[in-house]
Amino acid sequence: MIHQKYFGLVAGFFFSFIVSLVLAFVMTFATTGGISLMPVVMTFIEAFVISYLAALIIPVNKIGGGFATRFKAEPETMKFNLLSNIPITLILVLILSFSLTAINVGFVSMFLMAWLSTIPVSMVAVYVVSVIITPMVGKMTNACIKN
Repeated sequence: MIHQKYFGLVAGFFFSFIVSLVLAFVMTFATTGGISLMPVVMTFIEAFVISYLAALIIPVNKIGGGFATRFKAEPETMKFNLLSNIPITLILVLILSFSLTAINVGFVSMFLMAWLSTIPVSMVAVYVVSVIITPMVGKMTNACIKN
């Protein structure tokens, strides 16, 4: 079992893993029109490493919770889940889409257009997935933590 002080690390791992996996499938399909194993695997690895490191540096859960609290949402309610995932999604998608575009396209003349074109699809995919998995990630993390 893992100590309680590592709750955020474990939750971030689960969250980043699931979001990166879904995003790899969605973005591979959106950019290529199909699903091939190697692009999905490479995108997943890149997205997972970037999102997990970003979550270690940027307190996205605190930002999301603060945002939801401004609208008087109570923790562990659907309203809180829906609202808290808005800033989390914005931060995560901007970082991921920028990084993945830089890795896969490079800083060429079409970089800005390529980056901006990935944001809408990524935003929808990440928001929907994060809203769905947030309660599940909490339960999975609690199962790994010592009482």
